[in-house]
Amino acid sequence: MTIPDYTLRYSQKAKYLQLRISVRGLEVVIPGQRRVSQTMIEQFVQQKRPWIIRHWQRFIQAKEQREVLALQLPASITLLAIEQRWEIFYLATAASKLKCVTNQSRQIKFLGDITNEKQCVRLLRQWLKKMAEQYLSEQLHLLAIEYGLSFRQLSFRHTITRWGSCSSKKNISLCCNLLFLPAQLVRHVLLHELCHTKVMTHGVRFWQLLGKLDKDYEINKAALAKAGQYVPGWALHAR
Repeated sequence: MTIPDYTLRYSQKAKYLQLRISVRGLEVVIPGQRRVSQTMIEQFVQQKRPWIIRHWQRFIQAKEQREVLALQLPASITLLAIEQRWEIFYLATAASKLKCVTNQSRQIKFLGDITNEKQCVRLLRQWLKKMAEQYLSEQLHLLAIEYGLSFRQLSFRHTITRWGSCSSKKNISLCCNLLFLPAQLVRHVLLHELCHTKVMTHGVRFWQLLGKLDKDYEINKAALAKAGQYVPGWALHAR
């Protein structure tokens, strides 16, 4: 098997060359404060060839499994982070365009060609993003005010490798799937990213700061590593 095409990504946090495999494909992460030549990059990639092939095959297999699971449309959705449960109804109509509507009874109704499962998943993901923008934005702003921290911009994405990130410009990005997690884990992630507005790296200073804001951060950090169990297959479906 040949090495897949890769892209370059510069990171101020990185201290050495790294490899990342995500929905964006294979990435070579380059330390922003080091001079790295193209020759060094190519040598690094070749040295890591066995690792790349092994993990790339696993990634492709997992992606295919997620796509299969995604088409198993849910009858309900539970958002643990905000303690909400939504019922879903699929109603076939003569309309050529599939439509998704919600009501105050926490019901999601699909109207139209409900056999188009991929479109149903796409609309569910759009709904999930709107919910994340509404509820997680509010929580992040409240925590920032409570602890005297600040950030510049906030965005939401359907990522499958990270719960959140913070750039050197204090721009925070959050994963929409956080809504499926228990509230204490969501709070932990939000505080984690807010702490990065003060300390970019995961050094001693960072963990000391996070420990002051989240007394159970070690327990939450361990639980977060297994939190993927809360996320349904359709929410992991590729765009």
